Amino acid sequence: MALGDWIRDAFAFLGPGGVLAAMFLIFLADAAIFPALPEVFIVLFYQQLVDLWSWSSAAAAGSLLVLALAGDLCGNAGMYGIMKWFHARGKVPKVLERAMKKWTSFLAVRDERIILVNRIAPAVPFTGAFIAICGWNLRRSLAYVLLGGVVKYVLLLLLVVGLGLAFEPGAARLVTLVAVIVLVAASVAAGWFRSRKREVQT
Repeated sequence: MALGDWIRDAFAFLGPGGVLAAMFLIFLADAAIFPALPEVFIVLFYQQLVDLWSWSSAAAAGSLLVLALAGDLCGNAGMYGIMKWFHARGKVPKVLERAMKKWTSFLAVRDERIILVNRIAPAVPFTGAFIAICGWNLRRSLAYVLLGGVVKYVLLLLLVVGLGLAFEPGAARLVTLVAVIVLVAASVAAGWFRSRKREVQT
């Protein structure tokens, strides 16, 4: 079996409903708990829906985009609510609070706008926690989460659809996955380089 086919079939046991539920949970976990490489999964699940269950490109991309954004918003809002509760009761360790605020002081943008920059070069993990601890406006912060997600994942899905049209199915799956992994690695590297540059300047 070709590698592209193996990747496509890896989550076949979930069925379409399971794939969509998994998409939501992965983005929820990525936003609230731990980095989960959601960009890779959005590619894998798109290929599942189109290749195995014959969804149209528009239906697959639209469904995944909606669930990705919903998971992103719920994860960040949930993390904000938990941290806000602990912070209001003085249960957040002072050393952690100081470290988070010091970290944002290294960044070129130090308020809610960093959420938009974070989509290109991630430097602030667990965004919901930073919203709570740094006192950022919740409504504005979630609006930036939504806006940044729309731009990032629409462009990602356009890349996926475009590569799917440019290559035969087996090659398209592999080329798309490799391209997304390279983009994720470049994004992480850019975030690390930016944070190191700020530390040197300060």
